[in-house]
Amino acid sequence: MDESLNKRMAIGYLWNLVAKWANRLIGIISTLILVRLLSPADFGIASLTSIIIALFITVSEIGTDKYVIKAKQCTDDLLNSAWSLNLALKCFCSLFIVAFSEPLANWMAQPELQPVLLLCCVIPLLGALKNIGLVQYERELNYFPLTRLATTVKLIVFPVTICLALWLRNYWALIIGIVVNETFTLIGSYFIHPYRPRWSMNEWGKQWDFSKWMLLSTITGYIRSRIDVLLLGKLLPSGDVGTYRISQEFAWLPFSELIAPATSSLYSGISKISHNRDTLHDKIAQYLSVAYMLVVPSAVGIYALNKEIVNVVLGEQWQTAAPILGILSLLMLSMPLNIALQTALISLSKVKQLVIIDIVMVACIVVGFSYLGERSNTTLYQYATYRVSLVVLFIALLFVAYKWILGMSLTRVLSVFVLPFFPALIMYKAIDALLSNIYFSEPINLVLAVAVGAVVFIPVMIGVVYSVRRMSPDYFYLHSLLLRLKAAISVKVKNFI
Repeated sequence: MDESLNKRMAIGYLWNLVAKWANRLIGIISTLILVRLLSPADFGIASLTSIIIALFITVSEIGTDKYVIKAKQCTDDLLNSAWSLNLALKCFCSLFIVAFSEPLANWMAQPELQPVLLLCCVIPLLGALKNIGLVQYERELNYFPLTRLATTVKLIVFPVTICLALWLRNYWALIIGIVVNETFTLIGSYFIHPYRPRWSMNEWGKQWDFSKWMLLSTITGYIRSRIDVLLLGKLLPSGDVGTYRISQEFAWLPFSELIAPATSSLYSGISKISHNRDTLHDKIAQYLSVAYMLVVPSAVGIYALNKEIVNVVLGEQWQTAAPILGILSLLMLSMPLNIALQTALISLSKVKQLVIIDIVMVACIVVGFSYLGERSNTTLYQYATYRVSLVVLFIALLFVAYKWILGMSLTRVLSVFVLPFFPALIMYKAIDALLSNIYFSEPINLVLAVAVGAVVFIPVMIGVVYSVRRMSPDYFYLHSLLLRLKAAISVKVKNFI
């Protein structure tokens, strides 16, 4: 049973990864074109809009998908009730966006926001009308249809957004692109799954009992992750907000494209074994061991190469983003810990502690940004540096939660977190030494630095895994993964030859 679940989770992760890579490849190409057609100020308006819309959606989100996935039996009554409750809440959400569009625009001193928010009020409704039957694919860990849908929609929206940018040359191209994306996702959801939802209120009470704390956790978690951009929208010009948001997006690419795709399959898998404490701990630790083997070198590498990445990837008009990109990459260090804890606690219906952690972090961000905002000469880099400094507090709170809420060994969690830093620091020194002694064009320097970083990190990391495999069950798991990967590559090479 455990082996079968591992296989299904792995397949689910791979399909999620394929979807993410395909969508991100299209998204990166789109973004690389758009950053040369539009200004940082345009991206600032679009970012503030998407964050405000997402905040309203989050406030009205009660976790219908997770409620259906967690249920022992997936009946039509369950699906219809979940879909109907979500639709009712999203209707109120759209009305709130219309009502608060002018006050929000005035509060942020961004009058351009009001008409944008009025158009985007349809986004919550489009999302709520989506076919609830898609959740059945997630219950079955069958992500291929979802991958196909996401990629198809991206391929349709990509040329539309680019054509709009060439025509309009302002933020409206980005906004209309978002609405078009939601529209085609809605239409496609009814093509790929035969289920047809109907209005029902039969299980609203049961879902509310499941969701009331998760709703609060979702709201506080979203505010924690986005409050910095909202505050910057009030404290700084929209150009700085755009610089911060684009830097944030590219700084977090390794996590969002390599690690985050596992989240859906991780939740579906953990919900099936949450009753077994030891197995749950094993699954979480194994996830963290793989995640940090990828996240730590990525964060350190982006920090070391921030100037080269911005100049080569984004272009000259984004040069001020380089130090912001570098410092924000360090926020990735808390993400695997946070996402694994959230997944576990949601599956165990224990989310009150997550709410407390999020409230503490939001308070620290608001107090710190407000203090910095009172100083007239505070720069965007100073705001970003303060935001990243709080990651130490956040990680400490997460460690406490792993120990006292999940009952996991603190030594076990610390080991999978800390050990990748040793080869990553060696990699950083190698990249720094290389950049000090080569004088090619920046694209060549970037390629060489990435190659040297990989050549240094990989064998040192393998050595660390091999050295501690007998002392750590999680690194023994990593060692077995590496052996299977080596065997698979050998077979492929032999077949090719």
